[in-house]
Amino acid sequence: MERKTGKGHLWVHITLIIIAVSWGFNNTLMKISFTFISAQQFGGLRMLLVFPFMLYFAFFSRSRVRFESRDIWRIALIGLFGMSLFQVLFLRGLDETSAPLGGILMATMPIQVVILSLIFRLESIRWRSITGVLLTLLGLSIIVLSQSSSGGETTIRGILFVVFAELGFAINTTFLRPYMKKYPPIQVTGLAMSVSVIVYMFGYYRDMRALLDTGIPWQVWPMVMYSGFIAFLLANVLWNLSVRKIGSTQVSVYGNLPTVFVLLFSALMFHQILTGWQLLGSSIILSGVILVQFRKVSGRAEADLHAIAD
Repeated sequence: MERKTGKGHLWVHITLIIIAVSWGFNNTLMKISFTFISAQQFGGLRMLLVFPFMLYFAFFSRSRVRFESRDIWRIALIGLFGMSLFQVLFLRGLDETSAPLGGILMATMPIQVVILSLIFRLESIRWRSITGVLLTLLGLSIIVLSQSSSGGETTIRGILFVVFAELGFAINTTFLRPYMKKYPPIQVTGLAMSVSVIVYMFGYYRDMRALLDTGIPWQVWPMVMYSGFIAFLLANVLWNLSVRKIGSTQVSVYGNLPTVFVLLFSALMFHQILTGWQLLGSSIILSGVILVQFRKVSGRAEADLHAIAD
């Protein structure tokens, strides 16, 4: 069973709040950077910057524990379907949604953790979980239908990209935890993220070649460095360390907080607010997310997660 919150874990919750702020601010910076280079190029730059550090953490750090052969392939597989899915889709989705709506869609991650837990029987089926999922689907439907009849910065494809990207992060959050009990979290994170970089570069090779031809504007570098080293590398390492300490269920609650900071930064920097239908759909989504936080997780969840790793 996941550990209960206690005073000894106060630092974990403070860390998660700081991570949420960094992700909210990162979304705002990325929207600005997309006026200089494409979303795909920005993502590639930040991943190339941190790739050597990921490899070091995974295979060369003094504190590392030698991977068992079966574990290295399983972690890589989670990185392929988890972090890779997030990296390939998230920035493109963010580029095709308004800043506040993109922030709202980020809040679907805890719901996706619940869906994965139900599908893989890591959690008992309870009315709060089912209701929360249904409310989220209803809210997303309202947003998609309202967008299909209006123009603007947001596209239906962008909405779907962000939602499926968050599914990738949910896969990462849910299934990496058993391995972070066996190996240092920074080592597991390094391996999973390294896989995502390789997949990303294969997917957006042409975009990165085009960037070499056109050159990189100097204004982009500060944003790329913050996004790569702080919001991408450091934040993900600390996130996975928190998962090890207090469990994926409690950590996933903090997946809601970046939304708050994205809305705040969007209003302050872009003067963007949600439309009426978007506000209605977003309110329903957040209601579903809040509802699932009060669900009782089956004690069987932790045992089944260990079984996956064995």
